[in-house]
Amino acid sequence: MKRNSSKKVLKMSIALGLLALALSACGGNKDDNKNASPSPSASPSASETPSASPSASPSASPSAEASAPAASDVTAGFKLYEDKTNATSIEYPEDWTVLDNITGVTAIFKSPQENADDKFQENVNIIVQDLGGQEVTLEQYVEVTKQQLGQIITDLKITNEGSDTNEEGTDVYALEYTGKQGEFDLIWQQMFMIEKGKAYVLTYTAEPGSIEKFAEQVGTMADTWIW
Repeated sequence: MKRNSSKKVLKMSIALGLLALALSACGGNKDDNKNASPSPSASPSASETPSASPSASPSASPSAEASAPAASDVTAGFKLYEDKTNATSIEYPEDWTVLDNITGVTAIFKSPQENADDKFQENVNIIVQDLGGQEVTLEQYVEVTKQQLGQIITDLKITNEGSDTNEEGTDVYALEYTGKQGEFDLIWQQMFMIEKGKAYVLTYTAEPGSIEKFAEQVGTMADTWIW
C-alpha cells in the first residue's frame, strides 16, 4: 500500500475527488441512499484517445509505503476508516457520517448538517476501481470520465485540471468542475491515480458558498489517505 500525501493538491485547486464511475453528490437530511446518485459504470478502453495537455499542473506530494496507522496515531478530532477489501484507509472528522453501503463507491463521508436550512451536506468520497487488466493510461481514464460527466451533470464546466508525478513515480491528475445536479449548484474537486491495475479517486463535493468551510478538514483527509 502507498500513503498518498495529497494536501498540496487539495490546497492548490482544492481539487479532489470523484470518478465518473460513481458520482455521489450526497446532500440533505433525506434518506442517505436516495441522496447518493452514482453514475453509470465506465469501462475505459485502451483505444480511447488521451485528453489534451492539462491547463494547470498541481503539485502532487510524494507517496510512501505505509500501512494503516494505529488508533493512537490518528489525528486528534478524527476517526480511522479502513476498507480491508480494497486495502485502503483514511482518517475523517469524528462528527462526519460514513456511508459504505452504496454500490460503486468505497465510502462516502458527509459533513454534519449546519442548520435546519442546510439541504446539502458537503462530502468526500473514495472510489477504487479494478480495471480488469485493461491497459488504460491516466489521461485516457480521465477523458472517459469527462465524457460521462457531461451526460449526468447539467451545465458542466471544467474550471481547472492538471497532472503531475510524485516522487514515487505515480502520475496524479486533478480535475475541478462545476454544474448542477438536481436542485443544487455544486463544485466537484477530484484527484485520480492508477496504480497496479486499479484506479483510485478521491472527491470533494460542495456548494460554491461552502467549499472553503471544510477545506482544511478535507486536506487532512487527503493527507491521511492510504492506498
